[in-house]
Amino acid sequence: MRPKLSGARNSVRVVRTRAVAGRWQGLGKALPVLWGVYSGSGKSPYLVCVDLAAGTAKCTCPSRQFPCKHARGLQELDLPDALPPPWVEEWTTRRRREPLDESPEAVERRAKARASRAEARSEAMAGGVAGLSDWLVDVAAAGTASLPGHSAAWWQNIAARMIDAQVPGLASAVTALQETVMRAEPHWTVEAADRLGALHLMTRVQPPWRLGVTVTEESVKSGEGWSDRWIPLMRAESDDGRVRTVRQWAWGRQRREWVVGVRHSAVGAPVPLLPHGQESSAELFPYPGAAPFRVALGELAGSRAPDPIPVAESWRLAIAALEPLIAGDPWTRLLPVSCASVRFAGGHLVDVDQRGVPVRDDSALDLALAITGGAAFDAWGLWDGRTFRLGAVATPGGPPEVVG
Repeated sequence: MRPKLSGARNSVRVVRTRAVAGRWQGLGKALPVLWGVYSGSGKSPYLVCVDLAAGTAKCTCPSRQFPCKHARGLQELDLPDALPPPWVEEWTTRRRREPLDESPEAVERRAKARASRAEARSEAMAGGVAGLSDWLVDVAAAGTASLPGHSAAWWQNIAARMIDAQVPGLASAVTALQETVMRAEPHWTVEAADRLGALHLMTRVQPPWRLGVTVTEESVKSGEGWSDRWIPLMRAESDDGRVRTVRQWAWGRQRREWVVGVRHSAVGAPVPLLPHGQESSAELFPYPGAAPFRVALGELAGSRAPDPIPVAESWRLAIAALEPLIAGDPWTRLLPVSCASVRFAGGHLVDVDQRGVPVRDDSALDLALAITGGAAFDAWGLWDGRTFRLGAVATPGGPPEVVG
């Protein structure tokens, strides 16, 4: 778990910085140091820097509180890896020249401070979960049909409350629900009800990796790694206006399971964790959570064209194989699936049993049809419960070729 600085318990509610994504610029991290530039109420943006290892922070805002709301808000962001800018280097270099007090009194004082911060965050998180539970009761009483009538401020208020409570995962889930409602697609009520149910379950189970309790890559790599030959075949990209993210699903030849690599970038497109579409010998380190596990990259030994990999014989078997993944993490929205010898027909990919699933009409499908020439092909992709997103194809029994 990434250690965090927190202020007085009654000040947690003022941390609304992450809820306004457009106010942050120049975000990055080179653990244990985090930084960002925040456009606040002053004439000049605030330079915000946090050293997690030393348990200290620096902000150019006029607040006398330590840590200030900007330093606390910065720690709730999912920051991309980056090289520290000069002003961060200057601050950290100056701090390194200052010797750390190792007296018994100082060590005890720092230990008490860490315990106090952990207790404060635990209480804040409990309050946030309780507040969301009450909000869900109100939504249920008003009915799903009432959701489109609410203003953006109504949605932003509950998301900001979750940020205040240091549970950014719940804030993201609320924002995803808002986006579902605002899109107003033909079956939006079904998806909204599904997301409301997932939120309710999250408040009861409270899985740390879904609440947004962050874990440093450094601590993950201190654990046991998985050395294998990994074949990444699917990926999904997103952009929240502040940070671009790429997620990549890779199959482990020996482990016979999928893992997910996540990379972020504040400038330009992020580079995927592994060479996409290649078979790479690498050591990956799993984050806490549930399968398919998110992983960090250790040593990458080399890559080459992939050999054939297993594929489900039918859609029935492919969907049935998702049961343990859904049971372990019912909040996941994209799941890796495969099916052998499918054909495109009427917007569906149809298997040998003449069962079909809807396939997303995009450039990946166009490329797959161009490669296969209308013949049957093995397919790998992502299933969101309604639509299949193609990621890779192969002649039946052959090596996969990425299309998405």
